[in-house]
Amino acid sequence: MNNAPPMPAGPEISYQAIRVEKPAGSWWEQAMVALWLLVTFIPFPNDELLLYPLALGFAGLFALRFREMVPLALRCWPLFLIPILCCVSMFWSSSPSGALRLGVMMILTLVIALYAGGRLTPRQVLQAVFAACSVSVFVALPELNSLGDQYGLYAQKNIFAIRMMLALITSLALALDWKQPILLRLVAIPYVPLTAYMILRAESATALLLALAAFGIIVAIYLFWTNVSRIRHLRTFVLIALAAFALLGLLLFLNMPNNAIVQSILFEFGKDTTLTGRTVLWADAARLSERSPWLGWGAAGFWQPWNGEAEAILEYSYKESGTQFSFHSTYYEVLVHLGRVGLFFLIFQIAWMMYQASRNWAKSQAMPQTFLLTYAGISLITTFTESYLFGVFDIAIVLFLLTAVSGVTERDRVRTVLVPESPSPTVFAQ
Repeated sequence: MNNAPPMPAGPEISYQAIRVEKPAGSWWEQAMVALWLLVTFIPFPNDELLLYPLALGFAGLFALRFREMVPLALRCWPLFLIPILCCVSMFWSSSPSGALRLGVMMILTLVIALYAGGRLTPRQVLQAVFAACSVSVFVALPELNSLGDQYGLYAQKNIFAIRMMLALITSLALALDWKQPILLRLVAIPYVPLTAYMILRAESATALLLALAAFGIIVAIYLFWTNVSRIRHLRTFVLIALAAFALLGLLLFLNMPNNAIVQSILFEFGKDTTLTGRTVLWADAARLSERSPWLGWGAAGFWQPWNGEAEAILEYSYKESGTQFSFHSTYYEVLVHLGRVGLFFLIFQIAWMMYQASRNWAKSQAMPQTFLLTYAGISLITTFTESYLFGVFDIAIVLFLLTAVSGVTERDRVRTVLVPESPSPTVFAQ
């Protein structure tokens, strides 16, 4: 029989909720991302001397932080569908080495976006993009006088205008982000009118319309949307009202007799009904995709000098033989090269990316998230008229991927944990 006296009960432990925030990336990681964006923002001779070492550097950093990066890559698995299919298409492509090379470079581009999005906060991403844009604008500024024939350092005026549009929305978002350093915001302000002038000089209707839409969205969110949250359920009412007005406008547009609004808009911007020959290319792409409807011609298997169909398109498009051309539509480009399977993967990937960017914005609705969502919307629109998203090592591709990767990582950047109460509670960093 145990006659030991009972032990006194210990004090009851109480817990408190503490916010644990993942630390932001270091300054040298941000500088490395900014340098990569700068190299891919504006073309210059021998840029591969910086491009490939930087890409290998990101791959090395990805491997060093594999415990952090591999789980992130697994959560972003939809982004690997197109690159893996490109690699597999080497078995039926007329250029097996080209297909494998394109797929590997797509994976390497995705690794760069994963590392940048996993390590940097959206605010750091915005700063890095502005650093690249600010330098590129000054480099392109002396070339404005040559926009009539060569469009400065760029091969096409549309590429130049799209780049300047990115610089415009980046500087605008940075200037309106009140959490940025005041000196950095003051530096960003002059870039807004400067880049707007450069877009006008380029005379690109697509870039001009997208710039106006992006400018209006960012300013409206900054001036109006943040104040709407102070009134309960007002945001829901505003969204429903906007959707109703959009549907009403669409019904009125479709029921107008002898509707010529689209033709009038194209005429005002100096465009024809074929969208500068794009519709002809799309018809050719639809016809060519029927040769191999499910798996396509294989990545890098169509635009080859030995392909008579490709040479015929180059001839009536007034392009030199052997030129790496495109169908000016990401969807038709993928349909021809990777077939209906690739097209399904592409649509699924883009839908997933837009969902992640929208969810990221809905969570905080801060200016960096607004910038990422706005750019994701612009990228979505350009997929219908341009094919550069089916490519590699380009700022437009990396940023579009970043909009989704940031949406995945931001969900875990700040979380709440329970810890024992202490006389002086502190905030822990993961």
